Amino acid sequence: MTRTLILQSFPDLGVPCWVERCRASVRSWAQQQNYAYEFMGDELFAKLPDDYRRKVADKKPVAADLARLLWIAQCLQEDRADVVAWLDADIFIFAPANLQVNVPQSCVFGREYWLQARPQGGGFQVRKNVHNAYCAFRQGCPILPFLIHVTQQLVRRVDPEFLAPQFVGPKLLSSLHNIVGFELDDHFGAISPVMAGALVDQNQRLLSQVRGALSAPICAANLCHSLHQQQGPLMETLMDELTGFEKGWD
Repeated sequence: MTRTLILQSFPDLGVPCWVERCRASVRSWAQQQNYAYEFMGDELFAKLPDDYRRKVADKKPVAADLARLLWIAQCLQEDRADVVAWLDADIFIFAPANLQVNVPQSCVFGREYWLQARPQGGGFQVRKNVHNAYCAFRQGCPILPFLIHVTQQLVRRVDPEFLAPQFVGPKLLSSLHNIVGFELDDHFGAISPVMAGALVDQNQRLLSQVRGALSAPICAANLCHSLHQQQGPLMETLMDELTGFEKGWD
């Protein structure tokens, strides 16, 4: 039987109620699946090398991109599980019965179908990206140490004034995926602000654009805390809407 460990982290202070609801959904799902579960607060960042921590300064998403990889690697090195998976604290699992950690090869990442307005106007578009809000690695995965190395190298070289939040997260993974082709799990998706509004307002015209792009039902979604920090009521309504999709949203 595969031993699976779920990891999550969030800052110690000021956890929004809707983020706590997300965390509760992950804990409940992990228990249902007999997965081990661990949570860490700000001590996650103590794992970072000093030079990396100084370079990223207050850019927490970039700090977390490396810190999660180091924590995953530590758990695997200590043989605490056969598979270690990370889920961002703002991932909401709304179809737990149809969701498992499935790593056919050495690692897997989530995929987002990001509904957004076209840059030059004229309607909306769906962009497919790889994301690390969900990622899972097996024992002996060769990609994990490579990602740790590349993440540190890229941050060392970049001008901190141009250090974008997704620089060594989704942007890096999407670029690498275009070359090497990672294993992706569409069940772990993401909901953009435009899609969140469309779900709450039942805008079928916009939702149909996402449905037309999906390869599998979305059973868990990154609700993007950084984009919705002050929108608790909207997020609660969105989560209530998603809960109705017991077999996933498609």
